[in-house]
Formats: sequence, C-alpha cells, structure tokens
Amino acid sequence: MKFSALYKPTTLFSLRDSNSTSSGAKSLFLPSPYSIKMAFISQAISLGGERFYEDKHIFEIIRDTVISYHITGSFCVNNCFVKIQKQRDNEPFRSTVSFREYIYMDSILEIIFEVKNRDDSAFLQKYLHKINYFGKKGCFFQYLKYSDHPNEPNVREFNVKQIFSGILQEYDDFGKNVSFNSINSYSIDKTKRSKTLLVLPISKVHSSKSYTIYRLI
Repeated sequence: MKFSALYKPTTLFSLRDSNSTSSGAKSLFLPSPYSIKMAFISQAISLGGERFYEDKHIFEIIRDTVISYHITGSFCVNNCFVKIQKQRDNEPFRSTVSFREYIYMDSILEIIFEVKNRDDSAFLQKYLHKINYFGKKGCFFQYLKYSDHPNEPNVREFNVKQIFSGILQEYDDFGKNVSFNSINSYSIDKTKRSKTLLVLPISKVHSSKSYTIYRLI
C-alpha cells in the first residue's frame, strides 16, 4: 500500500552526492531515500526511544520501504564557495575553500512511501511528521499533512528502453541486506548503499555564473 507525506521547504536545500569529495560537490535536487530513512531513524530514537538494535523487524520496515517523489514548481540552484575545516592525515584542521550548491524549491515536495501493510504505514506515520530537516543540518522542511491517495510519482527510475525528458541524478538508498549496525555511527560495521539513477522531469530555463533555474517540464 502507498501513502505520502507532504513537506514545504523553508530554507535552502543542500545534499551532496555520496560520490563527491568534500572540496567540490554538486547538490542533489531532492533528499535521497537514504537521507530520508536516516532522518526517520534519528527521530524515532530521539523522540520515541525505539530500540532498533533489539527489534530487527522495525528496522526492516524502514529498510524495505520504497520511496518515490512527486514534484512541482521550480528549482533555483545557487553556486557558492564556502569555507570549511579540512584535515589531512594527522595534521590539525585547516580552513580551506569548497564549492557547494544550495537549492531553492518554490513548491511542496510530496514523498511517497510504499509499504507492505497498514501496520507498517502506521509505524512510519508515527514519526514522519516530526522530521524537520533533510540533508545538511539547517535544510529545514515543514511537515504539512499525510495523504492516503498520493499522486503518481513523476520522478522515474532511468530505463534505457524508455525515453523520459529531464535531469539525471544518482540517488542512494539502504542496501537490501543492510542491518542497523551497518548504519549505526557507533558500530565498526560498514554500510552498503544501493544506487539508483532517477530522471527528474525538469529542464534548465535560465542560468548565470552564480545560479541556474530549472522548471517542471
């Protein structure tokens, strides 16, 4: 079954591709499934006291949830050079310049969740409305409402046998067999991410050296 959660972006959004370096990074246009699930786990632990390391089933609900998107409106990508602290080997942190993109979304983002049953849906809806940011800290989103009748996703998975117009980006998600220890920052286990190429139905309409505007096709 499917339901959706609607969020309104309230600040600029930035989430660098997992393949990028800290020195130069373009931003994804949307929060990745991986970042959405990590935001959910953070709220479930902080506010609900969920013990994912004791109950494998509740972690598997999150891991196996299929996430898709319905987008509208425009995106303005701002190019910035910012100062960051970077460490080389065992040297002290030093200030350096890094390239970043910050994205202004002018419309509501609908995130669509596909789960196995109503119990799984009820568990997700227990915490999704408590999430207030995706991606980098400070990239705030305001929860608006849930919908049991979501729109059809218009962000599609890339398929060589079908032609979709738009912008191609790679998004990551939890691997099929990943466990809670694999995504736990305090564990020595390494996480495994699955990667998917998505086609966003937007096209460039205007650009300059400091920004680029994209609109829905």
